[in-house]
Amino acid sequence: MTRIALSGCTSEPFSSYLTGLAVLRLVSEQKDRDARGWWDGGGFHLESSLDEEGLLNFFLNEYVPTPIVSPWNGGSGFYGGDNTEGIDAIMQSDSERFALYRETIRKVKSFPEMPETQLPLGRMLELLESEFTGRSGQKMLDLVNETRELVNRAAPLLTPKSPLGLTIEDLEAEAKLPKNASQAEKERATAIKNLIKSAKKIRSAIKQRMRSSGKTQVILACRDRLDARVVEWIDAVAAINHTGEAEFPAILGTGGNEGRLEYSNTFMKNLSSLLLSDDQSASCSLLRNTLFGDPTSHLQVASVGQYDPGRAGGFNQGHGIENKDFPVNPWSFVLTMEGTISWASSVARRQRSTGPGFLRSPFTVRPTPVGYASSCDKDENDARAEIWAPLWGCPVGYHELRSFLSEGRADVGRKPASTGIEFAEAASSLGVDRGVTEFVRYSLLKRRGDSYVALPAGRFPVSARTESDLIRELNQLLGSVDNFLRKFKGDGPPASFSSARREIDEAIYTLLIHGGATHVKYLVAAIGRLERLMAQRGPERDPKLARPVSGLSPRWIVAADDGSIEVRIAAALASIGATGDVGPIRANLAPVDPAKPWRWDIGRGQVAWHGNSLTSRLTSVLSRRMMDAQRTGAERNPLWGAISLSPEDACALIDGRVDESLIEDLLFGFTWIRWSDTEPLRTVRRDLMVQKGWIRPTTERLVPRSFALLKLLFLPGEIKMNGDAMTIRPEPSIVPRLKGGHVQDACKVAGRRLSSAGLIPITSDFPDGGDGVRIAAALLLPIQREQEIMRLVLRPQQKKA
Repeated sequence: MTRIALSGCTSEPFSSYLTGLAVLRLVSEQKDRDARGWWDGGGFHLESSLDEEGLLNFFLNEYVPTPIVSPWNGGSGFYGGDNTEGIDAIMQSDSERFALYRETIRKVKSFPEMPETQLPLGRMLELLESEFTGRSGQKMLDLVNETRELVNRAAPLLTPKSPLGLTIEDLEAEAKLPKNASQAEKERATAIKNLIKSAKKIRSAIKQRMRSSGKTQVILACRDRLDARVVEWIDAVAAINHTGEAEFPAILGTGGNEGRLEYSNTFMKNLSSLLLSDDQSASCSLLRNTLFGDPTSHLQVASVGQYDPGRAGGFNQGHGIENKDFPVNPWSFVLTMEGTISWASSVARRQRSTGPGFLRSPFTVRPTPVGYASSCDKDENDARAEIWAPLWGCPVGYHELRSFLSEGRADVGRKPASTGIEFAEAASSLGVDRGVTEFVRYSLLKRRGDSYVALPAGRFPVSARTESDLIRELNQLLGSVDNFLRKFKGDGPPASFSSARREIDEAIYTLLIHGGATHVKYLVAAIGRLERLMAQRGPERDPKLARPVSGLSPRWIVAADDGSIEVRIAAALASIGATGDVGPIRANLAPVDPAKPWRWDIGRGQVAWHGNSLTSRLTSVLSRRMMDAQRTGAERNPLWGAISLSPEDACALIDGRVDESLIEDLLFGFTWIRWSDTEPLRTVRRDLMVQKGWIRPTTERLVPRSFALLKLLFLPGEIKMNGDAMTIRPEPSIVPRLKGGHVQDACKVAGRRLSSAGLIPITSDFPDGGDGVRIAAALLLPIQREQEIMRLVLRPQQKKA
């Protein structure tokens, strides 16, 4: 066995990937059943009985092409007016390699489902008139009338022949001018050419009607009557769904057709130039270029289709500025088409019972416009599909590969992945289980007018990631959000909502690729930005979100902990729960019912998220919670949180060395957590304090004594002193004084309040240098180790004599 590196068959672009599959398939089926292939370093490798020269000789002299025909398509060579260069060359050939191809073409032409070709003009007019009798279609009827007028003008010039009895080909022969034609002969030719121009429009209209009405019948006839090798192509290019209608896998355009590029006819034309021409040296040079990447001077200017965006054509596409057409390798097109059969035909046998969707082609899902530089919201509607092409590092035989492709899907939980994000989620377990090392993601996007290109949208390395479990929790919640967004009529949801939703998908995709706490953190922040938009919108406006979004497990906090102070502060704030009739902090961020936060409140409820900065908004929340506690007669300060911080971490808000925007995003994101899950929350709290080290500060910070003094009045529970316990409530004037920047006055009020409770402050005379708003914001945070701040500001003899 010989191992060959096919350096021309790379994993990108898609045409090169499919070429690698084609080589393995064709060599396995026609030369060496034990051949094996694999990917290494981005290139395809083949192990078989063939060396490089043997492989070249096989394709040049032994390879039997798959009889690829698409007689349901216009331009396929089976209709009047089609280019028949490829078909004619094959039919005129006596090569045994094309025997099945010739038989296939003859059979197709004999099908009763196929329309007549080379119809006389009179018959075409009758067909078009009968088609539009009694129907709307004035444009076609006008064309018929115009053609009849031209017939009347040309009739005297064609006597004794009748224009209605002539085909377009007959008319073209009549329009030919002899040398040194007279003026009368030129006028006669012009009149006939005008008739031909109109007749071709008639023929095009008839062809379109015939194809659209009989396409499914022709596909079924091909599947039922042609050789099994042809059926492999039919199954790759078309599927008959449960309603009996034809559907077309995205990998082969719309039934083997892409705009004006008809795949099967182009395939035949390229085959004839490569295998039926006298210049075999050019064919060998082109083959070496395709398989091994060797340079060649025999490239041809032609269409390559969606599989190689760099050579798809169009101004400013590929190298150069004004190039519209690019030289391509016909061998690349031939083997790309053969590769699509390797890719798709293995699942086709079950396609007749397949419902609508993308599983009729392996690893093909609905597009998600994230993960590539040119992505935009418009791509979600304009993209045709996503194809995830697997790469494997161990030698695999074609039949084993075919079995793998026959599964054609990856599962998320108990259901198949249907979007790009879901496939990314499922790809890890699928790849680990089946030996796949990486997926190359291709998005079929509109990038050339209405034409598509298979744009490489990144690589997805396969590895088992615990974060996949988190994403599964999130999927159901995002489903309810998506249902809400779909309710917007007209132009759809506001751009801010669409952008925020897309940012979540971007963050999910990045997390699934890279993993790690930092990317979980950024995903939570993206969730928070969407939640903030929904909170600002309010529940009373149509369309309505049925209920506040919630359902993530508390372990998201552990997963998002990358050691940053922002995660700690946001988690501690989000954990602030209800006290009496004062709701959890989410009731201050969004109009949820304080008593039943799983539903919306009437009006704005206890919402207090106001201010021009994070700290001012947190201060507003503190004010509102203290006011509501006094109003409702709460027994304690409404500042209890399931997660508490060290005093040093709480003071990070005071020194200002934090990313306040990130804290705000994370705070809103963490509100999707089920904070009522007491047992999981207890486990998470233990993990945070012991394993993740939250009992220690992220960095050493000085705790301002002014904060320590004030915090003693803003604790959620009792203060224990010398075995005694007491509850101290703050004066209502303290927070307004802090908001006004009067830190000294606020501390003096606090000192008097502590003294009246029997506690002796060391001092309560602090200058106004501190930022009162930042201090007030920090007072909202739940803290641990209260005894430490007591030692900072109270005399050792705490009790008065």
